[in-house]
Amino acid sequence: MIGSVPFIFLGGSFDDAEYLWMKDYLQLDGLAYKLIPIRTERPNSFEMGRIDTDLMYDIVKKWNWGNAGDESIYHDTQTRIQSVSYRGNLARLMEALIKENKMDRAKEIIEISLTNMPVEIFGYYSLVEPFIDGYYKVGETMKAGDLFGVLKKKYQERLEYYASTSLDEQYSNIDDIIADMEAYRRNIDTVIANDEKDFAEKETLIFNEYIDKFQHFYKDEDSLEMPEGEFRSNPDMIIDTLPMSDTISTDNTTTDLLQDTIGNPIE
Repeated sequence: MIGSVPFIFLGGSFDDAEYLWMKDYLQLDGLAYKLIPIRTERPNSFEMGRIDTDLMYDIVKKWNWGNAGDESIYHDTQTRIQSVSYRGNLARLMEALIKENKMDRAKEIIEISLTNMPVEIFGYYSLVEPFIDGYYKVGETMKAGDLFGVLKKKYQERLEYYASTSLDEQYSNIDDIIADMEAYRRNIDTVIANDEKDFAEKETLIFNEYIDKFQHFYKDEDSLEMPEGEFRSNPDMIIDTLPMSDTISTDNTTTDLLQDTIGNPIE
């Protein structure tokens, strides 16, 4: 806080200069970042700021979603793109709440996201993936399985389309194909990580059938050939299947209280 007015940054950029080179001293308050005298180490370039779960929860609960979740209206491209920031920040809040064992609130945040930004309408499926794990963590195994099924169907439909095209077209779309394969596999990994062994084994067999459709992309039997290109090299590119390691991950930030020149904590 500068004087009595908080110093606020809006998201949307990853350039250090846009944050006055103060990225390590931010707190995520909903959709904005507040400059605070607490240093927070960033686990990656996309995840900035500490989270005060009580404060951010209260902020999110006051959001007015209007008719965003109404599936009978048209949601234009710009509206759907906004879900990237909303889902990403809500996922971070959910993960922080789970870490603090605030399971009821974490479940509430999942429901807020899925209700007001329906998967079928908003797309950007990779930004929905953390909520599968979230449902498992809060004890909603059935809902986790249902959400997994929704995303699985999306990836299967896309892969089936690509498999029906010519080999030349497949190579032209290799980034998208492999991105969908990796996203599909991440979801199965989430199921496995949550000890759903029987379900995971069944789904792995189905997944392997889709791998077989694209054997020509493999260097060998166990390794997907990941081509260099814009998909991998441009972290600012927003696509439906952006790798989750670069978008949303468990909030592992650590904080240190900033001290003044004589070693006393700054309040």
